[in-house]
Amino acid sequence: MIELEAEQEKKAEKIEFGVNRRLIFSSCLLWVALGLVIYVIFSHIKGVTGIEEIILLIFIGLCILRPLFRLTNLAPTVELTERGLAYRGDFKTWNEIKETELKKPAIKLFSQGRLKIMTAINGRTELSWDIVAADVSISLEELEELIQTMRETYTDDETVGAEIFIDKKKF
Repeated sequence: MIELEAEQEKKAEKIEFGVNRRLIFSSCLLWVALGLVIYVIFSHIKGVTGIEEIILLIFIGLCILRPLFRLTNLAPTVELTERGLAYRGDFKTWNEIKETELKKPAIKLFSQGRLKIMTAINGRTELSWDIVAADVSISLEELEELIQTMRETYTDDETVGAEIFIDKKKF
């Protein structure tokens, strides 16, 4: 019986996506360039003391380091399986996901977009996850198409609208 379950898990379709390292690195370079410009502008203003420059450098350093901490994430951020979708360890079945909405930014300089995944809680549609472009190694458009395809393929018509509880220990 245990061997049968292990064999069935091996056959299960599973797609994993890690963070987009190229996008994170380019974002850090953009923040470095912007930080240098801000520092040069403020350092040439008369009346700015050394303490204010140090505070500015700390702030710019934090703006640069914040996206770099995403690179330390080695585990996959998004996982698609036959049973459902997992984002940063939180799992939802395909029946629980009601819709997806792709938000493209007006200015693509510091943001590349968001994919909002909605679920139904007590009959109301609510935001479940807000996936940013740096969280997946493919484009958000491709991810949305993949999610829609898998929802159509793996949604069980008998249980649509009903919440399904799956033992999370198997994942």
